[in-house]
Amino acid sequence: MTGWTDYVSITVAVIGVAQAVFLCLILRSEGARAFGANRWMILFIATIAINLIEDVLEQFVSADLGQIFDLFFDPINYVIAPAIYLYFCEISGRPSRQPWVHFILPLLVLNLIGWAITHDSNNTVVWSDGYRASDVIGGFCWTAIFIQISLYIALLWGVSCRYFRQTQEQLGADRNIMRRWLGVILGGLMFVFVTVVVDRIVSLYLPHDTEMFGTEIAFVAVLFAMSYEIAAKPALFVMADWPTDFDDAAARPVSKRSEAPGMTRDHENDPPRPEPEPTVRPLLDEDEANRALAQLKDIQKCGDILLDPMVSRSKLARAVGLTPNQLSYVLNHHVGQSFFDFVNRARIAEARAVLLLEPDRTILDIALSVGFNSKSTFNLAFKKMTGETPSAVREAARKAV
Repeated sequence: MTGWTDYVSITVAVIGVAQAVFLCLILRSEGARAFGANRWMILFIATIAINLIEDVLEQFVSADLGQIFDLFFDPINYVIAPAIYLYFCEISGRPSRQPWVHFILPLLVLNLIGWAITHDSNNTVVWSDGYRASDVIGGFCWTAIFIQISLYIALLWGVSCRYFRQTQEQLGADRNIMRRWLGVILGGLMFVFVTVVVDRIVSLYLPHDTEMFGTEIAFVAVLFAMSYEIAAKPALFVMADWPTDFDDAAARPVSKRSEAPGMTRDHENDPPRPEPEPTVRPLLDEDEANRALAQLKDIQKCGDILLDPMVSRSKLARAVGLTPNQLSYVLNHHVGQSFFDFVNRARIAEARAVLLLEPDRTILDIALSVGFNSKSTFNLAFKKMTGETPSAVREAARKAV
């Protein structure tokens, strides 16, 4: 340690590691199932913490041991962007089928750094045109991380927008809260990216003693912003409760000749004529709809299917004896609810009864027992359906008693 910047660097890094531990504890409090689903967020937080730990340790090691540190710590930087991308894929209901593909680059960097340490520790290996092997590997690593982060920022924008729409449709999440949460994560990743670029440029022109340590400050700032948002609005880390179902689009014949809007023709050589007014036909007749409604009432009384955390529109449709499209028709036209609202209302009704009957049971335990995959998802749905939080309902019942 040679100057005041080293002391500041260590202080900032230690604070950042403490924040990372705090965020992981919050994730753990969501329950075992939520903890497993949020594993990519935990990996994202862990990579930041490892970077900060490296900043502390490198102040106390020699240059030779520093090369070993590079072998273990440098590839971690290539995990940050894939981890947060896989997190959004997970919570939006479309997890990656081959997540290992996103970690090929970190493995490649690990092997390149390992080769440089074992074969060119003294920078003596020279390739064509007088370039040293270590310099070429270093240039490749820096170029690779800039390209990787740029690519994943573009991918993150698409998957986060899909997640934002999904939280509105399923749970009616507050748009401003979710928009701010997405802004913290995506904006924080871009902030770190810009800081890395600036730090790299500064390190080329300034000596080590005055080198900026803006990257670790950026990491800590992102962790603080995430902690603040969670503390201010705890209904975050919301995950999709059910797999996304897609309606089968009806096949429509496509004419080889384009027609004006509202015009059609019976045969290829016939003159165009106005299209007839479309006739809206119900997917079920009245008797079939009544039978489906009776079946849905029986399912509501039993509760087993609706409280199943893996329930989906297709699974409920099979239990009723309908197709997914027919089930949606019955729920929308005869019940007046979407699939998500129908399931959530049954779950919230059961949870409300348990909250009052078993006052010593934890809210997380109740949320998991009625089919929600996390405490935050349960709180959000409960507030949407009842206008109150589970804690407020339980507290009001205690005061009444």
